[in-house]
Amino acid sequence: MKNTLILILVIHILPQLTLAQDAQDWHLEHLPHGAKARFGKGAIRGNITYSPDGKLLAVACSTGIWIYDAQTDEPLQLLTGHTDFVLMAAFSPDGVLLASGGYDKTVRLWDTRTGTELRTIERHNRGVGAVAFNPNGTLLATGAEDATIHLWHVQTGTHLRTMTEHTGDVTSVAFSPDGKTLASASDDKTLRLWDVETGESLRTFMGHTGYGTGVWFSPDGKTIASSSRDKTARLWDAQTGELRHTLAGHSGDVDIAIFSPDGKTVATASRDKTARLWDAQTGTHIRTLNGHTSYVLSIAFSPDGKTLRTGSRDGTVRLWNPNTGTELRTIAGHTNQVNSVVFSSDGKTLASGSTDNTVHLWNAQTGESLRVLKGHTKQVNGVAYSPDGKTIASAGEDNTFRLWDAQTGEDIQTFKGHAPGFTSLAFRPDGERIFTVSWWDRGVWCWDLHINEWVDVLVSHDKGVKSIAFHPDGSQLATGGDHTVLLWDANTHKVAFRLEDHTDIVHSVAYNPDGSLLASTAWDGTIRLWNPQTGASVRTIKTGTEGNLCVVFSPDGKMLASGGWGKTVDLWDVRTGAFIIKLKGHTYRVNSVAFSPDGRTLASGSGDGTVLLWDVWSE
Repeated sequence: MKNTLILILVIHILPQLTLAQDAQDWHLEHLPHGAKARFGKGAIRGNITYSPDGKLLAVACSTGIWIYDAQTDEPLQLLTGHTDFVLMAAFSPDGVLLASGGYDKTVRLWDTRTGTELRTIERHNRGVGAVAFNPNGTLLATGAEDATIHLWHVQTGTHLRTMTEHTGDVTSVAFSPDGKTLASASDDKTLRLWDVETGESLRTFMGHTGYGTGVWFSPDGKTIASSSRDKTARLWDAQTGELRHTLAGHSGDVDIAIFSPDGKTVATASRDKTARLWDAQTGTHIRTLNGHTSYVLSIAFSPDGKTLRTGSRDGTVRLWNPNTGTELRTIAGHTNQVNSVVFSSDGKTLASGSTDNTVHLWNAQTGESLRVLKGHTKQVNGVAYSPDGKTIASAGEDNTFRLWDAQTGEDIQTFKGHAPGFTSLAFRPDGERIFTVSWWDRGVWCWDLHINEWVDVLVSHDKGVKSIAFHPDGSQLATGGDHTVLLWDANTHKVAFRLEDHTDIVHSVAYNPDGSLLASTAWDGTIRLWNPQTGASVRTIKTGTEGNLCVVFSPDGKMLASGGWGKTVDLWDVRTGAFIIKLKGHTYRVNSVAFSPDGRTLASGSGDGTVLLWDVWSE
């Protein structure tokens, strides 16, 4: 169809996931309109909690709240509706309801039997990180970064009262076992007790030297446990406010400190990658649970106290025997921030680089995780396939880039260069050299893969370099970073053109398939098209939002896809610069976009820890 761009979006409206559905299809369920698959379950940033009967496990994360069968670890439901990370989830005492709070400033109530959202509460004006039901399930307490606590009637959603004496973020709330008292923790380094009936402040606990992160009552209501960014947890007399014990030993901030169901043990979770168990009567350290490779952000005892769950930024939820410290099994699939995505040349595999220091390889058709490439010690910022598809290159913030066998995942070679790390990289079209860039040293390094050494360093950017791309015929190299795009002669390594129209950091550059256009996008809210042969500006597209991070041409050159801090993927007509459609579904910034070789699928990688695949093509 000449001179006409037609965008076809295949929108999957999927039925509500029920307990009877195939748990293996989780990556195909509860997708945003236009998306056909989700790789990764999302980044764990919130808590984990058991249902009162111990049959279900809820995990609060970037994509929503995952509900698992606590006996089999199979995913049963994904509760979606929050438009940003979910920070806290809590079951009602009868297990029928689940309350959640998120960075989107909302509190939501869910029916756990159907996954239906029953009510959205919008009164806080900042992220909600604390929710708790009272013991009989009639009241809900919520706390947020706006330093307020609200009480709500669960059945009607009626707002009852507000408590406002904290001067910092309210990070945790908990009802006493008799329901008469509410405890709260705050970034103002205090704990407070409140009269539930009147909202009056009863007592203030002071002693932590770091921001407060959590507060919990013992089962008998006589002791309060608190956690803090001062690397300790503390046990307090709930009646007098007297400090009983300081639980010290973690080398990182302590986010959680909870009691076992019998009240004899306290479990703590820390950013030192461990969980610890303590004697609640004496404050004595019992044992340390080792195994996570990143921050342990949440911890929960099963209702019978026989097992313990931990959730970590490493993307896993682990089950432990608290009596022995033995790890029993792991729920995997939760992924950390995705920084880069790229398809293999045949379109069958998708590679993603993540802040969990790994490269994930996915079956682009089924969503199956094929392999995880481990070796980097810091986050992976960029990934690229070699022109022949046999090798994957990954750029890490650990001052290395690595070459991997695309079929076996074998670590072939490690190169050290930029300090402190690599921002991005690109193969020369003949596959014989790799060029790497860094935000920190301003350099563009040229590496010869025959001798496995760098052979040249190109320096002309005034500040750091964010992105790099080769002209399809290999004659030219484009780099973007400080407010400029530089076009280099790929043979002489001399700057041919300096493009200076952007007014903020250039995050991404990309050539169209025939090399007649170069696109660049920047934090200034624009996409600019250039003639790479002359350096002339062709067109400026105003995206409407600042913080653009990525741009790519479709394989036929008719469309541009872009993403950034707006959390969406936007499609644009290259010929006219007209906006086509906005693809909504991510709950955090979009860091990378890539078209499949046939142009029928668009992949987007996000800081929410997921990759979404979209059905989209032009004719």
